Amino acid sequence: MRMSFRTISYLIRSPAGLLCPTSSSKPISPVVKALTRRMSDHLDRTAHNFRQTGISDATIVAVKDGSSTVKLLTVQVSNPDFRFKAGQWVDFFIPGIRTVGGYSMYTPPSLLQKSLRMGLAVKYSEHAPAYWVHTQCKAGAKVGVRVGGDQIIYDPSPSDPSWDLLLIAGGIGINPMYSILQHARDLYLRSLSDPTAYRPGRVEFLYSASTSEELIFKESIQEIANDTENISCHFHVTREAVIPTSHTSDHRINGADLATSLQRLDKDRLRCFLCGPPPMIADMESLLESQGVRPDQLHTEKWW
Repeated sequence: MRMSFRTISYLIRSPAGLLCPTSSSKPISPVVKALTRRMSDHLDRTAHNFRQTGISDATIVAVKDGSSTVKLLTVQVSNPDFRFKAGQWVDFFIPGIRTVGGYSMYTPPSLLQKSLRMGLAVKYSEHAPAYWVHTQCKAGAKVGVRVGGDQIIYDPSPSDPSWDLLLIAGGIGINPMYSILQHARDLYLRSLSDPTAYRPGRVEFLYSASTSEELIFKESIQEIANDTENISCHFHVTREAVIPTSHTSDHRINGADLATSLQRLDKDRLRCFLCGPPPMIADMESLLESQGVRPDQLHTEKWW
């Protein structure tokens, strides 16, 4: 079955967290009926978040391994007006599967603007959408996507202050943080040739995963840091023996690590973005606040 943007673009989000058709004389397709019957955990958890009203047709154009537990999807969007901001996610609709997935983009908005493509990284689980991605999804598969999210968004305007950024990612929470990192890099490079463009301040990037293999995008992140003078990164491996280096530690992100990063940032013009498992986010918030970071400077998203 193929979801048609023309058929389902008139769907809206109801207060109860369900997709409901607006008044329309158009017949409701079997796919839409399946979508409205039963929504799942992702929609429940994000019921009060911003999301767009239309669902856009999209095609999976590539599927590859990010690690033994993560699939990387390249998604081609049909709607030329489709847009997202760094840090946002999409509702992910799969024909024939009632449960709706939720995955953050790991690519920057600039890629979508150039090619109508975006990247999603999906961790393996038995949750129906993730299981489909890992066991059945192939190039050419048709899906539906809808942008949402307002907890962590990095979209500065030229008149905004030159914020310093502290980006902290845990596990698959890397997706929105990597998108923000690339967007900050894009903005910085643009500012070098355009004095009227927004220029980010200094960026500190901390990324924690259970094993070295699960540090997906590590090489690309390191390359960005090497090539961009205002960006630094550090990696943490928590459940595997590694030889510590200047860029890699064998422990969880702790107060001393945060203090080192904060020393290189201006707390008066600081914004902190955090995404990862709920216990990690709670620990990071507590540690950062104990070191003088104000609650209004913290922008978090808990990802299961």
